Amino acid sequence: MFRFARRVLPLLIAAAALAQQPTPLVNPEVRRIGEQLRCMCGSCVYTLTSCNMLSCSGAESGRAKLLAMVEKGLTEEEIKAEFVRAHGVMVLTKPPAEGFNLVGWVMPFVALIGGLFIVWWVIKRFLQRPATAPAGGDDELFSRYQSRIEQDLTKLD
Repeated sequence: MFRFARRVLPLLIAAAALAQQPTPLVNPEVRRIGEQLRCMCGSCVYTLTSCNMLSCSGAESGRAKLLAMVEKGLTEEEIKAEFVRAHGVMVLTKPPAEGFNLVGWVMPFVALIGGLFIVWWVIKRFLQRPATAPAGGDDELFSRYQSRIEQDLTKLD
């Protein structure tokens, strides 16, 4: 029994090792380009290279496709164009700054400048307010309240 296990076990291990496909992430070009592409499985927000879900269909197929393209000798731009053709612009982690995507690049700066303007305006209005009491007809009201307070204080004694 043990003799059989000693002979068969190494064969099974060798067969399992040979059956494994090459890991695409070993190739540095695949890692570099994969960081610029999103995993398209639909349930994560990682890049193609950094997706760590077990048996992720989007990452595994994307990595295999990316490895095949790199081994064919396609350039980075050709690979990105192919992924964009297959999945749309949303596959890119940094969409091009053109058309509606330009809003995503410009809006943070517009919001920051707008927020600073509002803070400046509020501070300016706060500092310009007069700190004096209103004048005029309120003297009569003030004297009525003053007399009422004095009456209440005498009742306490």
